Amino acid sequence: MKYQQTINAVYSRLDRLGDLPIFSATVNRIQQISSSRESDAMALAMAVMKDANLSAKLLKLANTPGYNRGQGPIKVVSRAVVLLGFDRIKSLTVTLKLIETLGQCHPDVDIGALQMRAFLSGALARELAQRCGGQDVEQTYLCGLLHNLGETVLAYTQPELYNKMLQLRQHSGDDWESVQLRVLGGHFSDIGQDLATSWGFPKAMVMTMDALTAEQLRGADRQDHRLVSLSSQLLELLHARGAYGGPGYTRLLKDIMAETRIERDAIEQSISHAYKLVCDLALEYAVPTRALVPPLDSTDPEVAELNRRTAYYIHSRLESRGEPPPAEPPARINSQATVGSVQSLQLDYLQTLGELLDASASPQKVLQTVIEAIIKSTGCDRAAFCLLDRDGRQLAVRLIGGPNQASLRDYFKLSRGQGEGDFFFRLLGQGGTLLVSDIDQDDWRTRLPAGFLATVLPQGFVLSPLLVGSRSIGFLYADRLRGQGAISVDDFRGFNRFFLQSRLALAHGGPKGNRA
Repeated sequence: MKYQQTINAVYSRLDRLGDLPIFSATVNRIQQISSSRESDAMALAMAVMKDANLSAKLLKLANTPGYNRGQGPIKVVSRAVVLLGFDRIKSLTVTLKLIETLGQCHPDVDIGALQMRAFLSGALARELAQRCGGQDVEQTYLCGLLHNLGETVLAYTQPELYNKMLQLRQHSGDDWESVQLRVLGGHFSDIGQDLATSWGFPKAMVMTMDALTAEQLRGADRQDHRLVSLSSQLLELLHARGAYGGPGYTRLLKDIMAETRIERDAIEQSISHAYKLVCDLALEYAVPTRALVPPLDSTDPEVAELNRRTAYYIHSRLESRGEPPPAEPPARINSQATVGSVQSLQLDYLQTLGELLDASASPQKVLQTVIEAIIKSTGCDRAAFCLLDRDGRQLAVRLIGGPNQASLRDYFKLSRGQGEGDFFFRLLGQGGTLLVSDIDQDDWRTRLPAGFLATVLPQGFVLSPLLVGSRSIGFLYADRLRGQGAISVDDFRGFNRFFLQSRLALAHGGPKGNRA
């Protein structure tokens, strides 16, 4: 009964909104013509030209580098149809109408993020289908595009209810499917399948939206579901900004490899290409790209590196068009960087570090660049790499940057088993990051070594052990000086981004992990 109330409310709201324009008469006609073996390019072109807005968009897209590779300017719709093909026209029609429909987002719901997830899911599934010889890659794309239709439509039609569900997910401890069942009496996939069926989508495509109904599919339709499901899970992992309870990156790649029989490098190339296609599409049609940029602070080094390359591409495309980068909360930084430039500066450093890693630069060179990046593009005043000797008994500053370096060098000449230095050796043994935002809070003055506070004079600091394999070789340290304010969340996020690059450098520093 609760689910019936939910779906009735969705349909009622769609009626008041005038239904989703994505499923207008033009779109339905194009679906019919493009699916008919008796139709020709001119019949499809004439159907497209009945919608002037759609015609302009298709011509614009047909002239972008992603689709027009040396074909010369495309000035008429009929030639665009020939160039793009019937199946591509069908999928692009749905995509462009979806952009048009959801362009006016509800201010309290991030519809843009749901749009980006849908476009990326479709694009990645299509890339994988192309590489593994899928029978109908455009249908795979449409399956991916509409996989989360139910969630998007609920957020679009009932934003208050959707926000309530997001809050329950965050605070109740229940998984997302349990929240859906409790609030809606069903799942997003039920809503999506109900709507897609009423709008006349093929039965097999509708069945791919839910794992239970997909069990009945066979052959290419079954593979569509698997590719779309795995693509969706992978993107959820890459964009996870909070708790993520699904399979890890390596596990997902193994599952995709097993499904597609393509190598890992080809899968990662598909991921990058999908992001590039969707980025170009978003820029052409003024879809906000903020939700397209993945977070750079993943604790998985491989995810962090993939996301760094993706974020750099997106920001580079924005800069080449003279557009500002996606808005993010400003970081608290020092006088060496302005609030408006911090994100761009961090991305520049991340790109430099990526190039150093690709060139197999020495760990020392990478770590020196990391220290410079922390000082110049976060709110931290000082940064240092402290090296543990081979016997694991002596600590000393090896690389350092920022003011008042002598106090850091003097203090961190520590020996195991001698005085308060054991505090830091225990941190190395535990292997976890220590973040002290402000020593004047949470009783930190009584919990930290007195000599450290008196000599180093930090207001806040962060310390992360560095490992080669399972062996600790030292730690990366950064702080704000006494009286210069606490370590902010953005300071820590920036530090962590560069710390992950340090881990990558040490992991690839040679078979035994060449020491800095």
